[in-house]
Amino acid sequence: MTGLQMSGGLSSQKTPVEVDLVIAHAAEVLTCRPASGRGVRGADLGRPERIADGALAIDGGRIVAVGPSAEVLARHTGREVLDATGRLVTPGFVDTHTHLVHDGYRHEEWGRKVLGTPGGSLASGIGHTARTTAAAGFERLRDGALSRLDTMLAHGTTTAEAKSGYGLTAAAERRLLQVVAALDHPVDVVGTFLGAHVPPPGAPREEHVDGVIAQLGEVRHLAEFCDVTCDPAGFAPAECLKIARAADEHGYRLRFHADQTGHGAGAETAVEAGAASADHLEHVTDRAIGMLADSDTVATLLPGVSYHLMDMVPGPGEEGWSDPRRPRLAERYRRLVDSGALVALATDYNPGSSPNLSMQAVLQLAARLYRLGYGEVWHMSTINAAVSLGRDADIGSLEPGKRADAVIWNVPSHEHVVNRFGANLVASVIKDGALRAPARREDGDA
Repeated sequence: MTGLQMSGGLSSQKTPVEVDLVIAHAAEVLTCRPASGRGVRGADLGRPERIADGALAIDGGRIVAVGPSAEVLARHTGREVLDATGRLVTPGFVDTHTHLVHDGYRHEEWGRKVLGTPGGSLASGIGHTARTTAAAGFERLRDGALSRLDTMLAHGTTTAEAKSGYGLTAAAERRLLQVVAALDHPVDVVGTFLGAHVPPPGAPREEHVDGVIAQLGEVRHLAEFCDVTCDPAGFAPAECLKIARAADEHGYRLRFHADQTGHGAGAETAVEAGAASADHLEHVTDRAIGMLADSDTVATLLPGVSYHLMDMVPGPGEEGWSDPRRPRLAERYRRLVDSGALVALATDYNPGSSPNLSMQAVLQLAARLYRLGYGEVWHMSTINAAVSLGRDADIGSLEPGKRADAVIWNVPSHEHVVNRFGANLVASVIKDGALRAPARREDGDA
């Protein structure tokens, strides 16, 4: 634990309650707790709760107190005490959209896109990853996923969702979910069945949709959520609703890939289906924004995709090649935020469109590409993301009773994490009340 001092318990008070751990004298504790209700919306996103000279008391893996150090230390003594002087303390990140289990790379496809040369598309790239993943053994897939989780933890993520989707056949999808279920790691992993990722080439669409529905019962014990791609490159609204209704009957909660490559009524369909989240939303309409604002469906933005696919700047030969198009997407997302919709951020880690495992980078990109404020991106990456996973009563903010998932940073305030870029600013990660110093698996894949 670089630079953090650990000592024995404090005994200056007459009747303090002894707890497992006290983190004291943080320059700032950013709680990310909502003022009321579930999640943080609208103008409240930009008003985060900040506690100067803050402290946490932790016992049994849970937070028992949060507040100014003088108050917390007057009531609690720690068997261990961390002096966080000069440092920021925040909740752990909740990453709600990842394609964690796969094998192979897509750098050649991306290199062609950079230069504007032919070859490679979203659908063909997914097919490539499906083939390389199918050729990899179970242990290789598991070890690769564990290595990525090491990197995520080291950058402050304490809970992550993980999808299938690179199988494209029933047997391959089942195997991917079995890998997800076998991931023994400090980061909590939430499984999602994405049988309807993209239509497999050569397979009749109706047959594939029916096959996904037929598999829902078989893999229910391996996945909490069912995801569908409601997008011009994926499936039509009627197909997605058919899968969603069947998934609901099996007890899944729903997630949607929505409107990434064009407007496919994905966001509208997600709200109609009562989905927990609608992700991507690059082509979200004003009508859909209104529907999201009136719903509990979390709109999840994926700035790593915008950045890596260079969506903000046209490529060679495209209309507006010399003129950045940043205001279009930034203005659309600003309308979404200001509407009062619940908005979250996630990495969309995958080997093609967003090979990024760091939620730190996501905050930094969201601020720069979408013009989102400091408090906004922090709320979106913690408590609102926890709402998306249905875990906001347990994680996503620093509040008494919640799990002690916290990050101690080598900077004094939450603004610094967003303002800076290019380096990992984490000092230490606390997961379920325990100090984690993850051992990186150096397989070259993370």
